[in-house]
Amino acid sequence: MHVLPHDLPADPCVVVLAFRQRQQGDVDAWVAALGPATPVVEVPVLGRRWTRVSGWIERGMAGGTPAEARARVWCAYTAVGDVLACIGQRGTRQVAVVVAGRDGAVRAVARGAPGPAAVGVITAAMRG
Repeated sequence: MHVLPHDLPADPCVVVLAFRQRQQGDVDAWVAALGPATPVVEVPVLGRRWTRVSGWIERGMAGGTPAEARARVWCAYTAVGDVLACIGQRGTRQVAVVVAGRDGAVRAVARGAPGPAAVGVITAAMRG
């Protein structure tokens, strides 16, 4: 189990928050757009009600996730509304891409697919 933001692999780090299963394409596109040198954690955000079946969910995800990507996938079973409020997002229809520090500070947020402007915002925030 990982604790956000303290366990982030880098400071700062890109955290890609996905709220729906069909958003994996956007998550993969962000990881590709940012490149292998960028520290990224993929966080499927699920409601607390799914905690009881978390093992089943995570085994299912692992089966569809390439081995090299599994270490960067951290499931969050939490109050989804609280996560949305924290990043100023009004729903679960889009992924959120956050540059965060281990201190919990959010340095930048982008939403949806990785267009040139959104990628620019995230890469600039990673540079400081």
